[in-house]
Amino acid sequence: MSEEMRDVFGKTLVELGHEFPELVVLDADLHTSSKAVYFKQAFPARFIQCGIAEQNMFGIAAGLATQGFIPFPCTFAVFASQRALDQIAVSIAYPRLNVKIPGSYVGIPTSRAGASHNAVADLAIMRSLPHMRVADPGDNRELRSLMRAAVLTEGPVYFRITRYTLPDLFATDYEFAWGRGVRLREGSDVTLIGTGMMTGLCLEAAELLARDGISAEVLHCGSIKPLDEDLVAESARKTGAVVTAENASVVGGLGSAVAEVLTERAPAVLRRVGVQDRFIESGGIGELLAHHRMRPADIAGRAREALEAKDSRP
Repeated sequence: MSEEMRDVFGKTLVELGHEFPELVVLDADLHTSSKAVYFKQAFPARFIQCGIAEQNMFGIAAGLATQGFIPFPCTFAVFASQRALDQIAVSIAYPRLNVKIPGSYVGIPTSRAGASHNAVADLAIMRSLPHMRVADPGDNRELRSLMRAAVLTEGPVYFRITRYTLPDLFATDYEFAWGRGVRLREGSDVTLIGTGMMTGLCLEAAELLARDGISAEVLHCGSIKPLDEDLVAESARKTGAVVTAENASVVGGLGSAVAEVLTERAPAVLRRVGVQDRFIESGGIGELLAHHRMRPADIAGRAREALEAKDSRP
């Protein structure tokens, strides 16, 4: 049975800590939730407890980066992207400092925390920052590879950690690369583009569509910024209809990034699955996915809408 993504995050931090002595972890009093606690137990001298003071934590991370450390300031994604945005923008992104920002508890699976703790705008916010790389891994193997790539990549990185157990998508030899997407399923009628936990749901949606004789291509874009524009454009030209799916707001995130590519390089019908410009209520994961129309059946439904729109074009 696969582990929750946050547990894999914590254990991978420890593995990287053994390999990179300059790696340090900062925490905003959430290490038992984010699972940065594993690093604290393994390297207590390299773990800095900043308390519930996110702005200060990111300022400290910036200072450490100027001294050659590789800081991982850990907190919930909503606090990183909103409460400490000024510090991240001015003190980290602007000078291109080597800070790696893991945003945990993203989107729908946030333990009934409600609007104050559910990060749905983080992709839009982080994607808008110059110099910031942004990623949403689709399974635990990609998370591990992404974290290594983040350490080896000079400059600021933001990546998401879903509080959920995701199905395995990739083989043991898979390696994450910035700006590279993956075609997980060949298709000719419609393109489903997922990121994070939604890619697995796109694969399920493709199976539903296949029962009706609809051939769906499934792409995974773990790297959202930079995006694999060539792959997106190539698939859109082939199918003429695209559906994006993200565990985030459709405003400014993956759907917007894909829309930009389609507008400039490969005009196609587009439908976006995700949180529709609203806050997330408190509720169970299944209830919220149904409420926000983000289940495989909903993705398949949007694909049928896109196909109808494509067929009705003059």
